Amino acid sequence: MVDFTKLRAERKQAVPTDPVAIFQRIPKPPHINDLWDGQSKALAAWNERRKESDLVIKLNTGGGKTLVGLLIAQSLLNELREPVLYLCPTNLLVQQTIEKATEVGLAAIGYGGPELDPGFLNAHVILVAPYQALFNGLSRFGVLRSGREPVKLGGVICDDAHTALGVVRGAFTISVTRKDHKGLYDEIVGRFRQDFDSVGRLGTFDDIVEREDYGVLEIPYPAWLAKANEVRELVARDHAEAFKFQLPLLRDHFHLCHALVSAREIALTPFQPLIHLFPSFQECRHRVFMSATIADDSSMVRTFDANPKSVANPIVPASLAGVGERMILAPSLTELKKSPLEITKVLARFVAEKIAGVVILTQSEAQAKQWEEVASFAIGDGVGKAVKDLISGSSRGPFVFASRYDGLDLAGDACRLLVLDGLPTATNVYELFRAEVL
Repeated sequence: MVDFTKLRAERKQAVPTDPVAIFQRIPKPPHINDLWDGQSKALAAWNERRKESDLVIKLNTGGGKTLVGLLIAQSLLNELREPVLYLCPTNLLVQQTIEKATEVGLAAIGYGGPELDPGFLNAHVILVAPYQALFNGLSRFGVLRSGREPVKLGGVICDDAHTALGVVRGAFTISVTRKDHKGLYDEIVGRFRQDFDSVGRLGTFDDIVEREDYGVLEIPYPAWLAKANEVRELVARDHAEAFKFQLPLLRDHFHLCHALVSAREIALTPFQPLIHLFPSFQECRHRVFMSATIADDSSMVRTFDANPKSVANPIVPASLAGVGERMILAPSLTELKKSPLEITKVLARFVAEKIAGVVILTQSEAQAKQWEEVASFAIGDGVGKAVKDLISGSSRGPFVFASRYDGLDLAGDACRLLVLDGLPTATNVYELFRAEVL
């Protein structure tokens, strides 16, 4: 007689852990034949170094980072049989990542519901979530000394890690806006007016607070250290509900914070994000940071507490696959009979009508209004709908987005013409502060 139990046991052990082999085995749609050269090299290099706890993978924009990250996530699931989390900077990218996983036959689900999905906890599927889902004071993954058992993760894939730095810091930042918390704003600035006088900055302080001048001031640290507990008690007593996601993370660390004052808000943010408060992330066996080719890698060490040696030795495939050919035009540097804005509007309208998708990025909503005669202004949930229309081809735009330089994935005909109306500027008080200081 044939012993079928032996065959069954052999079949169970045949689950591949090499991410390239996983890709070769999964059912794929007709338009996906093979991995790009850069993707193959990145996956092969990661597979060789997979025993390292922290790894950074750099691929050019358009180089297929999402598929690489998903295949690594599936590889860790197959090897460890422990939950694997895939993090994205925005909900829009979460949805696009799930769609990519579905497209290539990988099991992935989105974050949502009152509790974490059993399929994720039992290591059957990849959970795709925004960074805020993990990094918040009421995190379902567990916070240090919160009484909630941390979720043990086998792997965390941090997609677009270079654009998530501000998102992660925001999870640890209490923002007391003048519009929503005027009483608290006035109470805090009133406690420190004399301290700015003692350091010779009273005139600047009054201009910012009283006359809503531009600029950011840091409360002198000795003064902040002396009164940090007073401010903590004030916030916790009267505004705990408003800051319920941030206060549990900062309540024991107010003395380790920058206290920044602008005409719009007071921002209390730690010198470095307190990543150690999240055991699921800090103690994770494998952390993979997917990044574009950026010059300053130290930010990943500061923000994620990533291993400096790993960050200094990233996986960077020597391939230009996915980059494509690009023509960069600067109308303001060209001698034209009409203004650069008029010429660009004509070009944007022509490309959208005759060729493919067009996107315009502006620094602010006010700046976006000057494009209304040729483009549809998308804001809030409208951005997601506009991106879906561009990807599906149901619309070519032009669409104009304000302050959305990161977190948009528009490949191929979804966007053949990109207009940058002004370079990105700081979008929050901390970034303004760093820009002034550095």
